[in-house]
Amino acid sequence: MKFVQIILVAVVVLAATAHVAPAEGTKPINLSLFDPIQIFKNDTAIHGVRLNIYGKNAELKGIDLGIANFITGDVVGLQHGVVNVVKGDFTGWQAGPVQVTEGFMKGLQSGMIYSRNGSGKGLMASGLNWSDDFIGLQFGIVNYAITINGIQLGLINIIKEGGMLPFFPIFNFSFK
Repeated sequence: MKFVQIILVAVVVLAATAHVAPAEGTKPINLSLFDPIQIFKNDTAIHGVRLNIYGKNAELKGIDLGIANFITGDVVGLQHGVVNVVKGDFTGWQAGPVQVTEGFMKGLQSGMIYSRNGSGKGLMASGLNWSDDFIGLQFGIVNYAITINGIQLGLINIIKEGGMLPFFPIFNFSFK
């Protein structure tokens, strides 16, 4: 069922962006076995769809499906894989067992094992959620934030600075 939902989201995004001409210097699709064995080099921006086993590109606007998805810049869209890594900012939905956004994440990070962002706004729903500065809801087994403007729901909830308590089971919160 989840696969069908992902395909439906992909079709809607593709249909909505089909009439948009790619920006200069970008490519609409990239296929990759692993970097550097991919259609376009890893310094290329993809505005469309990326399918890979292990793919690496400079930027993504669109859909990223693969086992290991690596972007050195920013992402806007859907990233679904076993491991998703974004060195820049992320806007959209990151889904899979492990996702890491080093910059600002705006949207949803969901997975079974680990979600991490430098700072973010939205929803984190994983086994372990980790954010330096977060606005929204962290829902998981273990939730950690240096600062948060929101709620943590889980077995272990840690807010290093400014929380109701530094550690509290079941829920913790801080509203700035």
